[in-house]
Amino acid sequence: MTRHNSSVTLSILKDLVSFDTTSYKSNLQLIDYAHNLLSTYGIEATIIKDASDRKANLYAIIGPTDRPAVALSGHTDIVPVDGQDWTVDPFSLSIKNNRAYGRGTCDMKGFIASVLSALPALTERELKRPVAIVLSYDEEIGCTGVRPMIEDLLAKNIQIGGCIVGEPSAMKAVTAHTGKQVYRCSFNGTAMHSSLSPGGINAISYAGQVINEISRIEKILKEEKTDDTRFAYPHPTINIGMIQGGKAVNIVAEHCQFDVECRYPPGCDHRLFTDGLPHFIETRTHPLMAKEADRAGASCQKIVDYPAFTIPDDAEIVQLARRLSGSNDDIAVNYGTEAGLFKAAGFETVVCGPGDIAQAHQADEFIELEQLSLCDSFIQNLVGELARDGGAHG
Repeated sequence: MTRHNSSVTLSILKDLVSFDTTSYKSNLQLIDYAHNLLSTYGIEATIIKDASDRKANLYAIIGPTDRPAVALSGHTDIVPVDGQDWTVDPFSLSIKNNRAYGRGTCDMKGFIASVLSALPALTERELKRPVAIVLSYDEEIGCTGVRPMIEDLLAKNIQIGGCIVGEPSAMKAVTAHTGKQVYRCSFNGTAMHSSLSPGGINAISYAGQVINEISRIEKILKEEKTDDTRFAYPHPTINIGMIQGGKAVNIVAEHCQFDVECRYPPGCDHRLFTDGLPHFIETRTHPLMAKEADRAGASCQKIVDYPAFTIPDDAEIVQLARRLSGSNDDIAVNYGTEAGLFKAAGFETVVCGPGDIAQAHQADEFIELEQLSLCDSFIQNLVGELARDGGAHG
């Protein structure tokens, strides 16, 4: 039997962190790295590139093809480091105080490194059920990259009996999380000298009226609560995260744009925002602006949409995650993952991965070495359970 060495995980993590896979950049170096590593162990992989040929998904099946696979899913993209005050090189793994520092260590290259470090065990043990390694792109900008890979898996009738999404959860099973929709609201007015402002159409002023409407909606949605008391915020939440507009204080603002998101727990009615905001802009704001000038107006475009996720705690994949981790905790989180998309495709799914979400997206992002060790043990336990002598279920 192959014994696992956590130093292998750290070595792979060092390589993964060195690839700058920020969402607006290519992830092909990382995908090629994983592809080559799989090839070393004689494992064939399917690569699905996007239209630009700059990004790709990868999946590989290890073991018998006539049984449903347990998928281990991770996204390869990371959030930007721009404007953050890092004390270490974000793209060079630093080990200190029993922590591994670097962009993506927690979210979620640590999980991917742990999966790839298990390749010797996965190929040397005779599996009764297969394992699918699933790597995606563009999760951080709305879970967009994984969709064509899911379509490919379905089109090829590849059986996925259960999916473990390795987002940071301190190796505890997450059985529910919020969904999210993001809208981009754009306003076009007329520019002129501010001394003549009554004769102009100020895009920022109209944007402000819409923001007031969003605040009204937000107050109402706070009363739309789920019965699931595990959620820190048991109601839909709204955040205006980006806004830009105007050129100078003495010029009537010709343009303004902001992005606003709504996150909602499973079962919460969030339509007051997701239907109400576009309706307000289309029927109230735009007509008022267009009435003043032909070229003026407002629009509301949905740019991100992924579903809320929930799965019964007695589902087989949840019970499997609990056995592998040794933890019976059952938690819900206010962040989102690709789990809802896998579940919508018919794949039983649970979120369970190393690290603390509080460390993700921060300067000096890190993962505790103990968390990597727990994840290594988790995957080794999975290999044992799916092996011929392991007593696999399903």
